[in-house]
Amino acid sequence: MRKRKKSIKRTAVLLAAAFLAGALGGCGRQAAGGDEGAGGSENAAASGAENKGRYVEIQEKLPEELGGWEIMQMYSVNEKLRFLTSRTEDGKTALREWEKQGENLTDVTQSWLASMELTALGDWLEARLIQGKDGGQYLYAGYVAEDEENYMGHLWKSDGETAVEITPEKWAIPNEEYGSYEMIQGLAALDNGTLTVLSYSSLDILSGEDGRVIESERLDSYYEGGVISDGENVYLCSSDESGGRIEKRPEGKSDGAAMIPCPSADSSQSGDDTVFSFGGASGRALAALPDGTLIAGGEDGLFRMKAGEEQWEMLMSGTETSFSISDCWCKDFAAFQDGSVYALFQEEDGQALYRYEYDPEAVSQVTEVLKLYTVFENSLLKQAAAKYHKAHPEVLVEIESVYPMYNNGETDYNAVYQELNTMLMGDDAPDMVVMDHLNMDSYAEKGLLADLDDVVRPMEESGELLSNITGVYAREDGKRYAVPLQFGVNLVLGRDIGVRDMSTMEALAGFLAGTDEPYMSPQTAADLVNKFYPYFCDEIVDGKQLDREALGKYLEYLKAIGDNCGVIAARPEGEVDYGIFDLTKKAKLAFNGTAGFTDCMLPMSMADYIKGDFAAFENSFEPLVQAGICAKSQHIDTAKDFLRFALSEEIQDSEYNGFPVNRNSMETQAAKDRSEFTMVTSLEAGDGDYIQFESKAYPKETADRLVAMCQALDKSVGEDAKICEVLTENLGGYLDGSRSKEDTIQKIEDSLKMYLAE
Repeated sequence: MRKRKKSIKRTAVLLAAAFLAGALGGCGRQAAGGDEGAGGSENAAASGAENKGRYVEIQEKLPEELGGWEIMQMYSVNEKLRFLTSRTEDGKTALREWEKQGENLTDVTQSWLASMELTALGDWLEARLIQGKDGGQYLYAGYVAEDEENYMGHLWKSDGETAVEITPEKWAIPNEEYGSYEMIQGLAALDNGTLTVLSYSSLDILSGEDGRVIESERLDSYYEGGVISDGENVYLCSSDESGGRIEKRPEGKSDGAAMIPCPSADSSQSGDDTVFSFGGASGRALAALPDGTLIAGGEDGLFRMKAGEEQWEMLMSGTETSFSISDCWCKDFAAFQDGSVYALFQEEDGQALYRYEYDPEAVSQVTEVLKLYTVFENSLLKQAAAKYHKAHPEVLVEIESVYPMYNNGETDYNAVYQELNTMLMGDDAPDMVVMDHLNMDSYAEKGLLADLDDVVRPMEESGELLSNITGVYAREDGKRYAVPLQFGVNLVLGRDIGVRDMSTMEALAGFLAGTDEPYMSPQTAADLVNKFYPYFCDEIVDGKQLDREALGKYLEYLKAIGDNCGVIAARPEGEVDYGIFDLTKKAKLAFNGTAGFTDCMLPMSMADYIKGDFAAFENSFEPLVQAGICAKSQHIDTAKDFLRFALSEEIQDSEYNGFPVNRNSMETQAAKDRSEFTMVTSLEAGDGDYIQFESKAYPKETADRLVAMCQALDKSVGEDAKICEVLTENLGGYLDGSRSKEDTIQKIEDSLKMYLAE
């Protein structure tokens, strides 16, 4: 998320960009080539050889000369590393340019830039300095000026001792729909004297003399990051319905553009069928050398594509770089012809500078490789793997994920289950498995999983873990074969209904039976099953038989809920089930799955807006990242140590897509200051009217209530695809009154008898 002042001005753009980023396909997976400068430590570990020579990451101390200055930008000029810095005093912001010369920095600020003082309201200023082939410089600065209400971009060029403003006219014209000005993502100066500028809506080619727009292209793709140039070509990271790629545009133009696949460590996945994840946890990082050689950095590693070649070569694996650490963000990236690469990272407590270079004497320290299999990519696992490797250079954790983190296609869990089952039974078993949406009990019953009680119980007894979450996995014999590393909560929000009346199926059914006003949109049988069956899925099965009495009770609840909102055979085309945003108009009850404290900002803001309330439905949680260890692993002790590490504050303190199971980490995350983050959007309020809705940080009292809620959850939701299917197929007749409850129970029992007996 962006800081508050910025987010308010670009809400609609951010919402559209976020939607596209999640909805569009991903980068092509190109196999990495290899030469003496390439290869990660896993290759050395696999072969047992200690071949000398590999790329290494070296943290550099930020120069003392920058004390008191904020680094706005890092870049290269004529094979020298430079920094653009800012410092604000008495409301005036000054900019300075520094060049790394040996171990020190030298102030190389030109007179025109030194003479400038920007007066920006608030604490948000973006600045980028670019240099043309002839040495002429341009400054882009985005801020809220004293005489302006909104954030706006400005452009200057150097002219001897003075700065000449050449801001394009279109930048000063507010968008008719949103009222905000053009939002600039990046710009570059080309050798032909033009500037290529990327905004959220267009790509423009400007005259370097006066800033006028020479050509403008409306964008249909989503572009991540800024503009990279080798002087003759412009490189953009793009994504649309067909997938993600790097566009190489001659002189910034789409005519004659070449498409380059995004680099990836996973050569087994080729094509554009995965989510656009280039840059990953630490963001996009791309640099171009004057000869057209590309250097790319991301959570998969450090890559190079030499000019004229079509294959990426991996210089370093992601786990050996800070790109794989999710609580730091690559702010800028610079590459040099001697093979060295610099990355400036923004971390929670400041900035860090890293240098990557080929060391001919370096050898791999890896002597042990842990293989981890997971259905979906996961930030917590990647963070844990990277940090564990830094703490234990001799251990490398390799993560194999079947699907990307944000998968827009269908997920075939049966195929995953069969594949993993074959692996666990054979000689190619992973050391660790993450079993979200898989039948963990079947693996345990076959003796394929190791007991984790010696890992989890001591952490529960010391109060380190939330035992109300992790303790659910303890069996009667004291053993446990999995532990969730995080969890989610399905919140129910309502207006004109109290917490007690909407917290459980029984209470909700009783309340809705006593009112004629519908609280939700009309529901299909599938809608009702999908909403509610996870809360009683486990309760209607007794051993290998259906519990008819329990099922009958829950069918009555579903009938009462359906009678209130109305049951339909199918939802009309174009209509969708009411969600949380509909609470401002027709809906009086909505469910919202939340995965962490920041994710709670929207439902908490909505509860405040409608003057309603919220609760964790059925006091249940959804376990996430359910980790287990393969019983036949040759590295069980190391795997257990890694699991302890993944459950520790060092990993759990960072917020991922879920609540932490570490108690102190939960307190840390809840207390985080989120006042700088917000989202503003327009919502329909009924009768064709629209209101401005703001999702903002909630007060400490709400954070404390959320913590108390998480610490009181006492059961896990269940899931069973077959039970869900049978309920959906047989529930319609009972809901519309054409079939009795007893006949419905009998049909469900007949359909499940053989399945439950297996």
